[in-house]
Amino acid sequence: MGIPGLIFFLLMLGFLAPALLAPLRPVCDQSVMDKFIQDARKAEREIVKLCETSCNLPERVTVLDTRVNFPEWRSMNRSRQASEVWRGQSLLLAAISQVKSQQPTMQPFLRQLEVIESCLRSIKEILRGHRAQAAPQDGIATRTLSVQTVRKLFSVYVSFLSGKVNLYLAASCQDNSR
Repeated sequence: MGIPGLIFFLLMLGFLAPALLAPLRPVCDQSVMDKFIQDARKAEREIVKLCETSCNLPERVTVLDTRVNFPEWRSMNRSRQASEVWRGQSLLLAAISQVKSQQPTMQPFLRQLEVIESCLRSIKEILRGHRAQAAPQDGIATRTLSVQTVRKLFSVYVSFLSGKVNLYLAASCQDNSR
């Protein structure tokens, strides 16, 4: 690397360090969430094309039930909503990991599965920026589904983003603007 390279590195580190240490800021631009949802729908369409015959998973995976009862959702406090979103994110990541491990059967879907993983990691950071707590809610059961096909897994993923995640972030942004 040499002395000039080391000096340059230290200078760049000095410029970047404040940005790296700064707290995450809430992302309230709806176009960001719209892009995630659009990418999820695109991945889902690709899966539909790949699954013209059967796309059964070798074993079932458990994911969050993404149906939203709007009166119930609105009556939940923000921490309960956050818990629901964190739980869904966690279950989806675990399901994706489980499906990816089922090689070589799942090889045709590997790229789309990796896109989901990347998106879920980004959603995790967005939730952190909104100070959404991942603490479990004692005594409150989360409804889950048992998924048997790749198509259903992607359908749940799209529903999760456009439903619970989108609702939570919109309400959180509304709270932050007050």
